[in-house]
Amino acid sequence: MKKSILIIVLLLLFGITTKEQITGINLVNNPSFEEYDSCPNNGNQMAKCKYWWGFSTEYYNACANYNTGVSVPSNLAGFQYANTGNAYAGFVIYSNSESNYDYREAIKTKLKSTLVADKRYCNQLYVTLAEFQSYFSTSFSFLDSIGMLFTIYSVPDVDNAFYIGNNIKILNSIYNIDTVSWFKMSNSFIAKGGEQYLTIGNFDNVINYPSGGIGMAYVYVDDVSVCECSFKFSLSNDTTLCNGEILQLNVSMPNATYTWQDGSHDSTYTVTHAGTYYVSAYFADYNITTYDTINIMYKDCEDTLVIPNIFTPNGDNYNDYFVIKNSNNWNINLQVFNRWGNEVYKADNYQNNWDGKYKGNPLSDGTYFYIIKAKGKDSGKEKEYKGSLMIMR
Repeated sequence: MKKSILIIVLLLLFGITTKEQITGINLVNNPSFEEYDSCPNNGNQMAKCKYWWGFSTEYYNACANYNTGVSVPSNLAGFQYANTGNAYAGFVIYSNSESNYDYREAIKTKLKSTLVADKRYCNQLYVTLAEFQSYFSTSFSFLDSIGMLFTIYSVPDVDNAFYIGNNIKILNSIYNIDTVSWFKMSNSFIAKGGEQYLTIGNFDNVINYPSGGIGMAYVYVDDVSVCECSFKFSLSNDTTLCNGEILQLNVSMPNATYTWQDGSHDSTYTVTHAGTYYVSAYFADYNITTYDTINIMYKDCEDTLVIPNIFTPNGDNYNDYFVIKNSNNWNINLQVFNRWGNEVYKADNYQNNWDGKYKGNPLSDGTYFYIIKAKGKDSGKEKEYKGSLMIMR
């Protein structure tokens, strides 16, 4: 079994993939609400949390005394531990009454930097319902979503004054959230440019059941992030291989599921023959699918050196030597180094006879690095190859 695996590894001469980092730095200051100017001692004190504010909104922190009603995990809105650390925000995303049929609160912050036009950004927050609404409601409030609003100017700090206009509004469904767990809400958007303020609240329609009753929905929010992001990847340019070579395509993108042209779903795909190869990557958190294709061709490469990336000098008469294929027409100078840069082998006219030893002693298993300088016996053409090889016994 071990030998058959090694045969496959020997043929995987190189892999191709390029990709962009999916997420950059978080542009939200104090994203978990841990930093504060002073510990809250009452409701309506969101402004005591550094970098955040909001009309009539609550700041909950474990530093607060239980009797203040804004402690963690027990407070006047219910019982809940923070998703991260010791603090979170809380506010009414919807309430109706005879005096105010559509009352909404929101929390706000200024981003670390202004959003750049046409850049994609990923936004995320964690939400859970508080037990608060059950004490004051005679009906259920069905909310479509909790939203993030990105604006050039700060939204006026007055209830229900949601300055939406031509700004960027991102909605995340909250149909299935409850009072027990924290729920991750993820999305992405393309910036129009110039947005530097973030408002989190309810920007959607509300349905009360039964009609005519007083409905209320109060949420806790934690761990807010807004990051520049990209889901692009590339299988690289179309390429031509030598007959007999095998290429491994690699698409290791975080939190993605893959589908290749033949329906397989691994993050890698081994190419053994010419053709067009296709893979799509689906990112469930953001409901985004990206894809790429590559064309692979084969040709006869008698004059091209084929250098293995592994050999197994274990004395079983199979793959015991570091053999460079198609070397007959070349004079080859070979140097091999260990990972500390020490030379462990050198030959000025290499004859495919290195058995993985240094001064007569077997080298330990692991990765080594080679420099090959080849000169054509007839043409005088010179080539240089650098790469890594693995010794495995």
